Amino acid sequence: MKTKNDYVLRTLAKLTHKRWELYIVSRIIQQIDHDIEFISQQLVKRPDGRRAFSDLFFPQVNIHLEIDEPFHKEQKDDDALRERDIIETTGHKIQRIKILGQDGNEKDLAVINREVNNFVEDVVEIVASHKRQGLFEPWDFDSRYSSKPVIERGYVSVDKNDAFRTQVEVMKCFGFKGRGWMKGAWTIPDGSRDNVWFPRLYPHGIWENELVNNGTRILERATDMDGILSIQKQRDTERKQQKRSHIVFAKSKDALGSNLLRYVGTFQVNEIECPPDCLIFARIATEEAVRL
Repeated sequence: MKTKNDYVLRTLAKLTHKRWELYIVSRIIQQIDHDIEFISQQLVKRPDGRRAFSDLFFPQVNIHLEIDEPFHKEQKDDDALRERDIIETTGHKIQRIKILGQDGNEKDLAVINREVNNFVEDVVEIVASHKRQGLFEPWDFDSRYSSKPVIERGYVSVDKNDAFRTQVEVMKCFGFKGRGWMKGAWTIPDGSRDNVWFPRLYPHGIWENELVNNGTRILERATDMDGILSIQKQRDTERKQQKRSHIVFAKSKDALGSNLLRYVGTFQVNEIECPPDCLIFARIATEEAVRL
């Protein structure tokens, strides 16, 4: 089992080829409290489907840090567009630390350190404000991907960034009592016909699944005739099940490349918009109560 020590050391190890990013990130994580979660190279999907990565992300307070190393002076327009896309997609706040001064030379180390300290103070102040309002959940690394805190809370949430390592941990939130599961979906045994769905949101076999419209739609497209026949069969099933809900935990990666199942919302098939070779799932909720 991975520990928080492993997480911190592996985070820094993957930055060894970026000298300023390594220096600044290591200085930040040495100053913040252990209950503040951080993610290096946070993936953000841009509106046009392209991917962007922010240098450091604090998910409990939705703050991104961009570290503008010297090569960034050649891509100012790209950086501005990328920042705009991240803000439009997530609504998060972005702060920057620029390595070059207005004269085009690297700033003195003491100046960089002051800017890092100012950034840390901003994060700490926002965390303190969230704590006073009862909005802050401490980073508990050991239970970060466990079903136990979610069950105690009573619901899974997109805003809480809920994710799990295994299908079993997901399914425990909805009454699963078994020891293992290796299928793409599981019907909740409460008579609702709702299911927990584990889609791959990328081309796979006879399907190509994609999360679009800022996470409000899932497109399941057929890539060949077998896929079209499968989609027709699924459509018939959906009609019989009378708009059952699909509680979706999409397959993704954490900051260090390990597999995760992340809750992206609860969806239903949208019959009106569906073409013959595609199923369109519309998001109907960003929270789902646990079912035990």
